[in-house]
Amino acid sequence: MTMKFCHLYQTLTGLTVAFLLLNSLLTLPALAGRYVLNQTPQTIERYFGRYSTKKTNGAQVTYTYAPKSFRRLFPQFPKSNFSISFIKNQAKFITLNFNGDFFQYPGSYNYDKAEATKFYNYIFGYQPPIWQELSTKFSGNETIYFYEYCLGDGVATSFDRYGYKQFTDSATLSYNNRCEPPYNFNQD
Repeated sequence: MTMKFCHLYQTLTGLTVAFLLLNSLLTLPALAGRYVLNQTPQTIERYFGRYSTKKTNGAQVTYTYAPKSFRRLFPQFPKSNFSISFIKNQAKFITLNFNGDFFQYPGSYNYDKAEATKFYNYIFGYQPPIWQELSTKFSGNETIYFYEYCLGDGVATSFDRYGYKQFTDSATLSYNNRCEPPYNFNQD
């Protein structure tokens, strides 16, 4: 009887380890990170700490966060922060704000793939799977351009560049169904 129990125990243990190993190999990258979009302010507070300011505009409530760990991502912008806008108590937009340092803006700096990757990684806890342009438009004034890129797993980043140095004072992460796998960049 003891021999059968030991054999059964070893078999179950082996199957459990195999299941866990297989499951970890098949887990999508998004599942390894932090859920932020569509989460409540209470969940967001567990991730990033207490907000520093709160602004209400109708149904939209925006909380601003400025943890020290975040400010180290963009040392050239020591006053940088990020805000999360909630609609019906769910996070919908995450905005990176450089505007507090706008007049000291480094001439060689521009928000692009490297900065978007740092921001995405900080917010969601893993590297974005792709970088694919969704749209580029100019406003009619040749110094103002609007960009939107897909970062994958349902998240897009949008930002403006303006002025002769093409400054970006903020960028937003939000849900975009074209950024869900399998990616279909031909839709509008």
